[in-house]
Amino acid sequence: MRAGLSRVCISQVLFALFVVGALYASTAQANTTDSTTYGSGKYDNCTYGSCTITLSSSGAVGLNVTPTPAGACSLASDAVSVLTDSTSGYTLQLANTSTDTNMVSGANTIPVVSGTAASPAVMSANAWGYRVDGSYGFGAGPTTAQSNISAPIASFATIPASNATAATLLVTTGPANPAATTTTWYGLCADTTAVNGTYTSQVTYTATTN
Repeated sequence: MRAGLSRVCISQVLFALFVVGALYASTAQANTTDSTTYGSGKYDNCTYGSCTITLSSSGAVGLNVTPTPAGACSLASDAVSVLTDSTSGYTLQLANTSTDTNMVSGANTIPVVSGTAASPAVMSANAWGYRVDGSYGFGAGPTTAQSNISAPIASFATIPASNATAATLLVTTGPANPAATTTTWYGLCADTTAVNGTYTSQVTYTATTN
């Protein structure tokens, strides 16, 4: 892991009884040395190469969807916190841990929505995605936790594959001490054509000093 970077992996699980879902999170945190660029950090707290950055997630995220013929959707959030004294700020990004961005249950899949942060998409049945209120093209919100609302819902973006450019959630220009929290919302929609099962995918958050 290179200097000035911290990662957290989030396991996302869709548990389906009737394509009833649950989205879970497990985290692994790393603390690393900040950028060694002159002027990075706050005097007496972290000058030059002594500044650290840490990243954490709130943990389990639950989504429960009971499909309807026209499609039902549920939304839940994850709180992603970054702590650093870097005066240059940090960049928070999101990507899938795998090259496969689908939620997978055996031979069955639920694909990620096609929108981007700059141009989010309306999410219809049998798709999942993320949004961050007030960021890029997502709109101000507020998004709230909801269960089994009618599809389609707006506005959501794809989680890029691990071999693609990560999605930027936030770019800051100053220290985050105390830790700054970014609320990342996940949405899942399903109709009655979805095959019952336990669908899984995993994403990784990355925080890097600017």
